[in-house]
Amino acid sequence: MLKLSVATNIPDLLGFLSKLRDLSLKPQMEAWQPDTLNLDAMQQLVQDLGQPQQRYPSLHVAGSNGKGSTSALLAAALGAQGYRVGLYTSPHLSGQLAGIRLDGAPVPLSELEQSWQSLYPQAAWLPQLTLFEVVTALAFQHFARVGVDAAVIEVGLGGRLDATNVLSPAVSVIMPIDLEHTRVLGDSLAAIAAEKAGIIKPGIQVVMAAQPTEAAAVMRKTAIEQDAPLTEVGQDVLYERLAWDRRGQHVRIWASERPDEAVDLRLGLLGAHQAANAAAAYAALKAFPLPVSGEAISAGFAAARWPGRLQLIEGQPPTLLDAAHTPAAARALAAALDDHFPDQRWLALVGVSADKHLDGLLAPLKGRLQAAWATQSSHSRAMPAAELAQRLRAAGLEARAAPRLAEALKAGRELAATEQLGLLVFGSVFLAEEVLNILD
Repeated sequence: MLKLSVATNIPDLLGFLSKLRDLSLKPQMEAWQPDTLNLDAMQQLVQDLGQPQQRYPSLHVAGSNGKGSTSALLAAALGAQGYRVGLYTSPHLSGQLAGIRLDGAPVPLSELEQSWQSLYPQAAWLPQLTLFEVVTALAFQHFARVGVDAAVIEVGLGGRLDATNVLSPAVSVIMPIDLEHTRVLGDSLAAIAAEKAGIIKPGIQVVMAAQPTEAAAVMRKTAIEQDAPLTEVGQDVLYERLAWDRRGQHVRIWASERPDEAVDLRLGLLGAHQAANAAAAYAALKAFPLPVSGEAISAGFAAARWPGRLQLIEGQPPTLLDAAHTPAAARALAAALDDHFPDQRWLALVGVSADKHLDGLLAPLKGRLQAAWATQSSHSRAMPAAELAQRLRAAGLEARAAPRLAEALKAGRELAATEQLGLLVFGSVFLAEEVLNILD
């Protein structure tokens, strides 16, 4: 615990954070014990701070796939309307603080300092707090201090027991779920859906993306129990892809009861799944208490970008980065390759966390890959490259191991250029972000 000083500064903040438990760095079976998972400390902290998360209307976004992109669409549309917008997302290889954004840009550390000064006296006396909880509280506190008009808050993991779930938002959004974090959230879609549905609050509007049947049933039941109005993409809100190319796509979105009021929108994000994400974001904005015009939605959706999600870096070889790390995300990636790059052959640069469902991740993509380089990010949960290469070969892919990512990227780009292949980077949010940092 730090000694409280008159001027609690950024070095104090970084030092304090470095001493906190970071559960994301440990294997799930070590970090997540059912009897220790609760929101008690987080609820105490925001109570001591005066509930900063309730000083502005917010959108709370959960799900296994698409929650980051959807959050980016929401924030961009609100910003295009002229609102001051806070956006909080995770994870980030460059540190949790990188997920605190204001008006489209990461908040500089110097601007977080005053918010930290008001947070520290309360956080210092709650030793059970985790890193994610303190950073989440800092985001809430900063958005309140600078007076945002609205905030978009992405769930970190699950929903029910996530630190962000001390929030009472204006709208809750649940994006598609998949089998993920099964040691924490449960080993069935129904169990995981129950955790994600934990963000549904009494009487608060819910927007639900299209879900697997058993997951949708759980969420509908929870909404009924909470007397929460439910809007379903694919039922209450419909969409159609009109055209697409390597630069983006055009989509049409409309309420099922008002087809004559359909809107045509341009997205800079690639993939049919992003059209579905846009439909969910559109429905959430229509339910939000602050007015957002059609013009603002159109401008925001066209401008929205989300790094590492089907992000194309032109050149030789063309390099496509995607953070796909679940079977459903891999299926979406495979469909996007067919849509946007139908004639492109690919060399894969793959890195995954040790707890991921590798067979499910590879199955949709194997037929589109000529070979693979197995590598690993610097994250402590990354699967060793040698083990990954062995498993890739067992799955029928020609694979080489290169533990140092910079070397793997250089070798992969050289081989792809020689063989006239594209380089496809996938398997981990951390891998995609680290590759972006190297290329920058």
